[in-house]
Amino acid sequence: MTTFFSKASRLQVGIVVALLFFGCAYIGSWAWSLLIFSSILVGQGEMTQLLKGKGVKPSQVIIVSSTILMMGMASLNMPQFLPPILTMSAIASFFRLLFRKEKAGINDIGGTLLAVIYLSYLPSHVILLRHLGEHFPQTALLPHWQQPGLHALVFLLSVVAASDIAAYYVGKAFGKHLLAEAISPKKTQEGAIAGLVAGMLFAWITTLIWPFPWEHALILSVLLVATGQLGDLTESMMKRDAGLKDSGEILASHGGFLDRADSYIFSSVVCYYYIYWIIEKQGLAPEVIYWFRHLGS
Repeated sequence: MTTFFSKASRLQVGIVVALLFFGCAYIGSWAWSLLIFSSILVGQGEMTQLLKGKGVKPSQVIIVSSTILMMGMASLNMPQFLPPILTMSAIASFFRLLFRKEKAGINDIGGTLLAVIYLSYLPSHVILLRHLGEHFPQTALLPHWQQPGLHALVFLLSVVAASDIAAYYVGKAFGKHLLAEAISPKKTQEGAIAGLVAGMLFAWITTLIWPFPWEHALILSVLLVATGQLGDLTESMMKRDAGLKDSGEILASHGGFLDRADSYIFSSVVCYYYIYWIIEKQGLAPEVIYWFRHLGS
């Protein structure tokens, strides 16, 4: 398959993709939502191919409709609607496959739910992350470069990207001890350690540019690197099970969309809730604090 990046080097592809995502993150609003939505649709196509490799035929109607609804609610900064949509999507998955003309089974239901959760519900948090801080009245008056949501996104993208790059090149040059041989024979412990150090370094650099508490930056960077690497291994496990080397070819030397996004799917969720609950003390955090205070009284 010929793509726009077919003749580009790995570094060139990485630079173009990085500029595209950082540019849309800066603009925010419709630009960021549209980029994520279109990227997720590509990822869902790759996921469908992975599932078909195992003889699984998920319901595209449920997957795409769930994505539209979840991405729409995330774009409107209405996270409270995501769990109900996920619940209704789960129920609809059973009903849709029950009455589908093509014979369906347990694996098809499981594949549909996997795609809805992995590539609809979880990625919705990447959009929600850009809206962080908007519940504070003063945020709406801030220019783009001062908006908390942009700071959070740049922190996520920088930390995880730095971790991925360091892990790849250090692992390739100096890696001797495999990290998870049964899942990914190329990932090494040396690469993982380099990724952690690079992620923490970029987190520290971020605190010099924007008013991000350094202690939270340190903790969050470790969490993001860990969940990013686990997300990478998770996607490698699915590819290995499906008998595929890459999830796709759209990014040429980088593979498919899932091969690049796997580190962000879980880490974006962790980033969103850490900032929303722990730093901003919104959502669940006040309830937990209230419960602990009254528990000891």
